[in-house]
Amino acid sequence: MEALDTDFKKSVFDAALKSFEQSDNPLRLNNLATGLRELIRLVLRDLAPEAGIKACSWYKPEVDKNGNEMITRSQRIHYAVHAGLPIDFVQDTLHVDIKKTTKDFNTLNGTFSKFTHIEEATFGIDDWKADQFAEEALEIFSSLYETIEDCRASTYRAMEEYAKDAVEDELFSSVISELDQLATHYTVSQVNMEDLDLTMDSDRIKLAIAGTVDCDFQYGSSFDVERGDGAESSGAYPFTCKYEADIKTPSDLGLVFDSLKIDNSSFYE
Repeated sequence: MEALDTDFKKSVFDAALKSFEQSDNPLRLNNLATGLRELIRLVLRDLAPEAGIKACSWYKPEVDKNGNEMITRSQRIHYAVHAGLPIDFVQDTLHVDIKKTTKDFNTLNGTFSKFTHIEEATFGIDDWKADQFAEEALEIFSSLYETIEDCRASTYRAMEEYAKDAVEDELFSSVISELDQLATHYTVSQVNMEDLDLTMDSDRIKLAIAGTVDCDFQYGSSFDVERGDGAESSGAYPFTCKYEADIKTPSDLGLVFDSLKIDNSSFYE
């Protein structure tokens, strides 16, 4: 199970199952559910550390009923899903529904209460009913993790597409010296993205893209080509692009591409 990514979490999970297997323990179902709920807390804590959350531009301190500052479950979900990206950018530009994810997570998490709370319905119940409840509790545990991971994956996919569009705009609309020096005129016919690595934390967004750009070249003027004194050709050349910026302003992506490099060496071979 992906959520159990450390030996400690695996040990807690095994202990929760072991507790449920104690058929003579009337609290075995409650212990299982409590162990699973604690595991979800550990998963969220690791996906969204307190220091990272507090460093985000969207972070606003919240307090508990005693006035003590606290990190809420909602804040952890936000960080786990989109790190330091501004919430309005995630919702309005990337079109990722964070509110629904948070609501779904809280609803699923709330259902654990009927298992963790000691009531007649969950205390000392027969084996058949206990197995049913245990299966449901395990499904909820899995769904809680998948709710976060699915939204997280959607955010990264959307951000990757946003970044790809920015690189394509740069290649299609700007004069690229490595291409411009190869012919009198050139046009980019297609951009092929092959590898993309995107990382985000509380304050930085880093992007590395590699691919190829297909180009059409013209030697001489259009009139020269028409009368046979010019020529036309095409070629494909690899490119790389690295970008790092303040995550508070992700919409600036594409405005600065000093690291966009095209390898035109094959042209001279």
